[in-house]
Amino acid sequence: MDYGAVRNVLSVLEAPARIALMTAIGVTKHTPGHDWKRRGERLVRASGMPNTIVRPGWFDYNGADQHRLVMLQGDTRWASDPSDGVVSRAQIAQVLVASLTSDAADHKTLELVAETGPAQTDLNPLFDGLQADRAGALDAVLDRDNMPLDHEPAGVVAELDAVRRRF
Repeated sequence: MDYGAVRNVLSVLEAPARIALMTAIGVTKHTPGHDWKRRGERLVRASGMPNTIVRPGWFDYNGADQHRLVMLQGDTRWASDPSDGVVSRAQIAQVLVASLTSDAADHKTLELVAETGPAQTDLNPLFDGLQADRAGALDAVLDRDNMPLDHEPAGVVAELDAVRRRF
């Protein structure tokens, strides 16, 4: 589902389009589920279309005072429990929707968590503080290089090539 759904949407999507994709914090930690989420991210990046990829922390474990959004990069939180960071579903939706109209969010991948403090009303300063993914790169700007393309299934490589050619 994490990969196939992205592949299927891209196969019928017409450019120009703006993509907001949600995967998960810790996606660069090798697990069967995470590897397929990461492959879905790669398809989005391979398309070259404007995009924002959001990797939220654990859903709805927020404390009553955790309203301040924090956007991280590098996917360094691999505990696989709420200590990786928490965020509410409403906050995730807010960021995904805001990314669709923010030039500052274009071609950026981020981990999203909420911390103690007031909610921000303008997310553009948060998006501005992030590094953009490199043009033509399959992985996010600060991700570990731990999933080499030459170790990927031949079908995945072929689908990445097809997406690159299509867009």
